[in-house]
Amino acid sequence: MTRTLRFVAGVCIVFAFQIHHAFADRIVGVTATTTMGSGFSTSLINAVNGNGLSALSLTATHAGTGQTNSWVSAPGVLVGTVTFALGGSYQVDSFSFWNQNGGGPGNDGTSGIQAVQVLTSTDGVSFALLPGGPSLFAQVPGFSALPAQIFAFAPVTATHFRFDISSNYGDAAQTGFAEVGFNAISAPEASAAQLLVAGLALMTLFRRQGSFSIRLFSRK
Repeated sequence: MTRTLRFVAGVCIVFAFQIHHAFADRIVGVTATTTMGSGFSTSLINAVNGNGLSALSLTATHAGTGQTNSWVSAPGVLVGTVTFALGGSYQVDSFSFWNQNGGGPGNDGTSGIQAVQVLTSTDGVSFALLPGGPSLFAQVPGFSALPAQIFAFAPVTATHFRFDISSNYGDAAQTGFAEVGFNAISAPEASAAQLLVAGLALMTLFRRQGSFSIRLFSRK
């Protein structure tokens, strides 16, 4: 394989990976912040990274909640917000949610989120209520192989989602959830840096191998 062909193959592989990544059934690389702190030695990252799931899928089941696979608020903080940064601008038409379950810390899933408003944003600053979004998450008393609640809605363009939490299922100490995953139906918009890199790569190719395509198709 010539140097040019290797270069072209490399570029194709990179772009193919990016397209596959963008159209996976779950947006990966989501990060989260909260006004509610963290307690029970949990971390909010473990509610967006797939820990506790049977697979990194929107239809996976979740194990019993614990310190390494879920998040709960700081002691005594029962309400507040959790904001999710998707890592780009996506068309999102559903999300899967696994509430805090019978694994604790509250008995029978009482730590789980009950009343909620779901909001979206295109800049991470101004948020609006998600049309068709849920106002309640279900209580989950079980503690093994638990399915997600899947909430579908008309596609919305968003860079961020936010849960505005106003109650749990009775735990007087903490509120939390096990996992959330967002489904994108279109790729994120290419950043200026990505477009610049792609443009420079093509310019380099044409500059160094301007007659390559002609020679390739004229071979006997």
